[in-house]
Amino acid sequence: MAKPARAPLQLDLKRKTSARLVEQVANGLAGLIETGELRSGERLPSVRQFAQHHDIGSSTVVEAYEQLVARGMLQARRGAGFFVAARAGQSGQHAVFVPPEPVIDSAWLLSEMFADERVPIKAGCGWLPGKWLNDEGLHQAERRIIRSPGAQQVGYGHPYGYAPLRQLITQFLGHWSLELGIEQVLTTHGATQALDLVIRTMTQPGDTVLIDDPGYCNLIAMLRLAGLNVIGVPRTPGGVDTDVLETLARTHHPKMFFTTSVLQNPTGTSYTPACAMRVLQAAERHGFWVVEDDIFRELGQATDPMLAALDGLQRVIYVGSYSKTIAPSLRVGYIACQRELARQIVHTKMVLTLTNSEINERLVHNVLTEGHHRRHVQTLNATLLSAQATLNAKLSEVGLTPFTAARGGMFSWATIEGCELSAREIADRARQKGIWLAPGDFFHLAAPHKTSFRFNVGYADVPELFDFLRGL
Repeated sequence: MAKPARAPLQLDLKRKTSARLVEQVANGLAGLIETGELRSGERLPSVRQFAQHHDIGSSTVVEAYEQLVARGMLQARRGAGFFVAARAGQSGQHAVFVPPEPVIDSAWLLSEMFADERVPIKAGCGWLPGKWLNDEGLHQAERRIIRSPGAQQVGYGHPYGYAPLRQLITQFLGHWSLELGIEQVLTTHGATQALDLVIRTMTQPGDTVLIDDPGYCNLIAMLRLAGLNVIGVPRTPGGVDTDVLETLARTHHPKMFFTTSVLQNPTGTSYTPACAMRVLQAAERHGFWVVEDDIFRELGQATDPMLAALDGLQRVIYVGSYSKTIAPSLRVGYIACQRELARQIVHTKMVLTLTNSEINERLVHNVLTEGHHRRHVQTLNATLLSAQATLNAKLSEVGLTPFTAARGGMFSWATIEGCELSAREIADRARQKGIWLAPGDFFHLAAPHKTSFRFNVGYADVPELFDFLRGL
């Protein structure tokens, strides 16, 4: 039987601070539990007793207690009250799980890298540092959402997505001379779901598709998971090798070509206007669709061509996202395409996942309309260009050859010449020194002939990395 609660707990609650009383009570009790002053199994004062002793409302106490239940620090027992939950290590079991050393391979890159904190220097990761994102704009948008009527925050959204956001997307694409209606735009759970919906809607197992080589590792895995015959088109500093594209299209009759026109992942390269026109001419000549994965458009240059605008969405399906300029946690992307095709893709979306989170889409809409996003993107572009130029220079100093001159964006792609070690072996040695590298193998369809790596300009400018590379 549990012991009765001790004398009322002493907490120093400050009413003239920005912290709500609920958080003060919850954090104060959590501190007593962590220090052992409140022991496992001990019953807390009743809600009414605690509220009277501290001269606060009963609802405040209930909410604080429920917060601690949600954290796993308290247990609620019907008719008996709230009790301190047993903590790990107090049940007599002292075994501590020690996770194995990470193996930096494509499976880890796809499924575990986001949660793995064992490699402190993430020189090869695929996201921007938090300090480079528009956190203030996001916080303002969150406050506007909180103040909005509750009816706007519950229930399913529209199958096509939040209409005001889709209208903004049409305006954004209109700046690039792509004229389209709101019914040609649908939102998705990030660009990854957008690509998956296109694949599921428009291909069948056994179909042949083309892809940038090197290309986006998640997309390579998605296409193979769908049972497609995937063939690579070599990436060049000015886009793709259009002569090879022409030959492959004539020989294999592909259904689709997946490509990134601006600041491609992993090479950081963008299409020239001439390359863009030749790709579209090949698509028309051989009858394949072009899926333009354009999530870095806002980070590119004003002269970078947009395939969808040049083509008018006749043979191009356009995919965009806000993960790189607002926050990856929002997971808001979109597709722009022909009207009938949009209806087909929406049907696939509803079958698989129903609607997307309208709250997230409202957040993105608020960020885009609160007045600071454009300046944030301008600042981010300047930061990325400077960081990439600095990184390329330092990589050259330690013996690597950057694939292209700095154009901005998140990534630099560089090759080590004349090294007997493979990229995987180098990455494994780097991991042992606390450095995460992304070997070129992850981004190629077959084993590459060169030893290349993708570097994230926001994380790679650290002395330890250059010391390691110099030692090779």
